[in-house]
Amino acid sequence: MNLADFRHLSLTRFLEELSANDLVWYAKRLSGNDTGLTGAHQAGPYVPREFATAALPNIATTRRFNPTIDIPCVVASHDVEKNVKAKYYNSKYFPEHGLKKKYDEFRLTRWTETPFSDAGNTGSLFVLAAAPRCDGLVAWVAKTAEEENLIEDWLGIEIDPGQTRTGRGLRVKLDNDSRFARTMPEEWNRRFPSPDDIFEYVTKRMPHADANETVDELLLARRALEYKVFQCVERKEVEQILENGFSSVESFFQTANSLLNRRKARSGASLEKHLALIFRDARIRFDEQVTTEQSKRPDFVFPSAIAYHDASFDPDRLHMLAAKTCCKDRWRQVIHEAERITPKHLFTLQEGISSQQLAEMEEYKVVVVTPRPNVKAFPKEWQPKILDLTAFLNIVREKDNIPPGASA
Repeated sequence: MNLADFRHLSLTRFLEELSANDLVWYAKRLSGNDTGLTGAHQAGPYVPREFATAALPNIATTRRFNPTIDIPCVVASHDVEKNVKAKYYNSKYFPEHGLKKKYDEFRLTRWTETPFSDAGNTGSLFVLAAAPRCDGLVAWVAKTAEEENLIEDWLGIEIDPGQTRTGRGLRVKLDNDSRFARTMPEEWNRRFPSPDDIFEYVTKRMPHADANETVDELLLARRALEYKVFQCVERKEVEQILENGFSSVESFFQTANSLLNRRKARSGASLEKHLALIFRDARIRFDEQVTTEQSKRPDFVFPSAIAYHDASFDPDRLHMLAAKTCCKDRWRQVIHEAERITPKHLFTLQEGISSQQLAEMEEYKVVVVTPRPNVKAFPKEWQPKILDLTAFLNIVREKDNIPPGASA
């Protein structure tokens, strides 16, 4: 195919072409830094090193300062073709330039008038592939939740904000694989651990009582460790399966479907589990999945379901928190989840939300809660209105009259 031929493909055909032509690709969600939402110097999608090394070898070098090339890219989802700049910011290796920040990352820039420069697409899932026969790049930026679901089905895994998935033999190095193997329960060699098993392993290794981090940092660290542990045990199991081989085509598909379903089960309730443990450790009273009006079920209600359904209980002392790893196009689901509670709080790991969407959320009295390190990914003028998890807990504790450190 010529590069221009990608412009007219459906998403299904686009993904088929990536697989059929064995293209080098990676997928992630656009952050506020990627789309230019934060006004960062290196606006443009972050490029993982393993992808840059395989697809952009001309700039994957520390022999030149900030090596740069121009390369054509077709964004098939929006029927756009653009010459973009691929640049390796490598000032870390050139102290003689006297720069304060020591960069060591790859970026694709000059995305004006494309979906990559649209702040409204912050949080959107995209796939970028190298098309070496065409001397260019091809991309798809998901426009709907349905497109995101189709891409994640093709990937075989859900993509959280901040995560990157690579393909065609590209392998992301797992930190300290051997350390994980030594500390994991021996019985995991005989049976694959359940999501609860991995959750317990992670939280025991990172107990709240021993943490030097804030609860915001602890949540992110636990989630990152959980994902690494899952990858490690899955890789070990799959390597054994491949070594044993398959007796039939049917057994291959059965195994593949089992692996995919397990991945979805792992990610589905993970965020809620981590939040609930933090609330319990903070001695915050709450109930989960409380049935409210029209059979809606918010993730968390504070202080309890009984209080919510007690008409005499002061509504100013009620709070709710919805938990969504990525809230783009999904935040409206929380508007009617608990009609007695205003404002409604929404916890997300999404790395930035556009000013237009934040204004709309404010109009519907939805307040964003996100880990403190993620706040800087939001537009500067909105950052004072974004709550971190610590601030949210303080609000709930104050309204429930629970002094810090006291028992609920």
